[in-house]
Amino acid sequence: IVDAVEGQHRGRATHFVSWCWDYTLDEFVGSIRSWLRKDNLCPDDTFLWVCFFCNNQYRIKDAGSQVAPQELRSTFEHSLEQVGQMVIMLNDFFDPMYISRAW
Repeated sequence: IVDAVEGQHRGRATHFVSWCWDYTLDEFVGSIRSWLRKDNLCPDDTFLWVCFFCNNQYRIKDAGSQVAPQELRSTFEHSLEQVGQMVIMLNDFFDPMYISRAW
């Protein structure tokens, strides 16, 4: 998806977003908006690394290649190290889905 983003909306990632695939679009967008407001961040200067947008996992699957778990881990580790800041998205304060996921 990131390949389709226009140039003025691209930049070096400032934050790595850790989230759950089961979150709804409303939860995802609402969480990002709330965080930007709370931390007084300018959306034009904030660039997020989100696996869904940056790793085309379907392209890998369609190409028929098998990605080993260690390769996927290395990709995430490298991305996190390069970005340097992580935002963890929780859908609920008392019982977040995030802490019950497999990885």
